[in-house]
Amino acid sequence: MKIVKANGEVEHFSEAKLLRSLKRAGASEEIAREVLQLLQEDIHNGIPSHRLQRRAFRHLKHLRKPIASRYDLKRAINELGPSGYPFERLMGEIFTHQGYQVSVGKIMRGKCVQHEVDVVGNRDKTLLLVECKYRNAPGYKCDVKVPLYIHSRFEDIRAAKGLSAEHVQGVIATNARFSGDAIDYAACVGLQLIGWDYPKQGSLRDLLDQLQLYPLTVLTELSKAQKQALLNKHMVLCRDILEAPETLEHLPGRISEAWQQRVIKECERLVTLP
Repeated sequence: MKIVKANGEVEHFSEAKLLRSLKRAGASEEIAREVLQLLQEDIHNGIPSHRLQRRAFRHLKHLRKPIASRYDLKRAINELGPSGYPFERLMGEIFTHQGYQVSVGKIMRGKCVQHEVDVVGNRDKTLLLVECKYRNAPGYKCDVKVPLYIHSRFEDIRAAKGLSAEHVQGVIATNARFSGDAIDYAACVGLQLIGWDYPKQGSLRDLLDQLQLYPLTVLTELSKAQKQALLNKHMVLCRDILEAPETLEHLPGRISEAWQQRVIKECERLVTLP
């Protein structure tokens, strides 16, 4: 049995890989096996991987909603667009939780020209410069041209500030993946890369789970229109809803007290799952 990935590659379907992804989201062995059993009728040769994931999500949603939300995290990140600002804000929150004082969308003077830097952080005399490459099209990869270009921008800023290389940390963050050449070049010049599943420890997926910084687009109780209305208010995280639950009263659609409590409860469960 083979499945077709988002980038067009074909690979053999792996029950073990599916079980790992379900358990990673917090499913027990019993629930993961139950979802796998329910999927048997859905799986056919050549099924697109995204369709398989959506069907797994629907089965998991009936069993444990918060776990389903975590399992569907990649799709939820892809729903943050089309503007890149929510993703920049998300990355800013990640570095804030790592002890940086963070600004999002800052204009900085380089030695030659001005640059807009998506996320700027300061911690222990280290200047953090982060370029965010948000993509909501499946199968996209950041190739070597991206770190080549970003490294030159960061070097221009470093030269203007007269800082040594060890006091400036450049980062490229994406919800997509990196090509092999991009990874090799970044390692050579000292750029840190954060991709959906790169590096093996400290990937975007890892950081969001560890810090429980889940975007509000994971919530199963919200419609697409309601999610977009919250994003338009510059709310990005489930934690934003918990901090300002009154914003739910002004969303489009049928709003009831019971529904608002379900949304809040889903947020609470997400940020307390082990």
